[in-house]
Amino acid sequence: MLGTARGPRPIAGVPVVLHRVGSDRAGPLDSSVTDQRGRYAFRYRPTGMAEAIYFVSGSYQGIAYFTSPLRAAVARGDDALITVFDTTSAGVPIHVVGRHFVLGVPNARGRREVVEVFELGNDSNVTVVSGGAGKPVWAGQLPAGAESPRLNPTGEIAPNAVRFERGRVELYAPMSPGARQLSFAYDLPRDALPLSLPIEAPSDVLEVLVEEPRAVVAGVRLSEVAPVTTAGRTFRRLLAQSVPAASVLRIDVPVAISDVRARYVAALATTCGVAMLVALVLAFGRRRVATTGAPTAAVPRVVPESQQLIGAIASLDARFEQKAAATAEERATYEADRAALKRRLVVALADERGPA
Repeated sequence: MLGTARGPRPIAGVPVVLHRVGSDRAGPLDSSVTDQRGRYAFRYRPTGMAEAIYFVSGSYQGIAYFTSPLRAAVARGDDALITVFDTTSAGVPIHVVGRHFVLGVPNARGRREVVEVFELGNDSNVTVVSGGAGKPVWAGQLPAGAESPRLNPTGEIAPNAVRFERGRVELYAPMSPGARQLSFAYDLPRDALPLSLPIEAPSDVLEVLVEEPRAVVAGVRLSEVAPVTTAGRTFRRLLAQSVPAASVLRIDVPVAISDVRARYVAALATTCGVAMLVALVLAFGRRRVATTGAPTAAVPRVVPESQQLIGAIASLDARFEQKAAATAEERATYEADRAALKRRLVVALADERGPA
């Protein structure tokens, strides 16, 4: 069916392919072309692993569209429907349905990982594709100081469809009508805070999650709600609605006396040596007890890389389980991303244990 402003209509001559994806094997099983009434039909017998997924793809104007997984013995009607759209490279705005910003605590090197998730909406009845001269479908600005930007695996966007150039994130994947999620991450060095994050386009919803309990978030009318906990990590949660363009989200973490003291002692350790550091700490501890008797503030917890990777695997699993009917492409991407995270986890655990 071709989606138009007047509703869907049948379209003839669209190549369609029946696919099978399973852990034992994967590949196309059969192909056909839609008839004058936009119909197609396949007969197949499920084989091999019982959990294998079968689905049909249709290619229209160079863009692939898919059915949901074919689960019933006889799939017809909406279960086997493929809706395709005409394409355009201009004149259709992509708006931000939701934006999510997640700021973690510093790691052992003082760097903070940031995860951003954009829910992008195409309210038209055409698929938007990138234009000439490398014009992206959508683009957004990264904050000053952002380092090592990378795409997060969600299964919705291919890695080669996203570029990080000139301090911006650019999306080149076709955007069919509806919503699509773009998730990416980057690192902030120790001196990146206070952070100013420009809001270039209006956003229906803005969510900010900060793991640092002392963080100060301003610049946008945010309301703090109940915190959330995931993979053993607790985040403060702040929400705003109908955020206008040209706003600036500002985040800072006030420096506690304990943080200054820790950096000062570390510098002395480098200069004076371990023996001098031990003497200094003992002398400082005796003087603090004699003069104030007050405990020092807690030093922020450093999350080992292995725990971060375990959390990433858990989050990836949770996102995939929430999909009511994952496509074969989404499942294959999920399995590949999970395997990559597990390989990184093995290396991280070995590094943290040190030499045998």
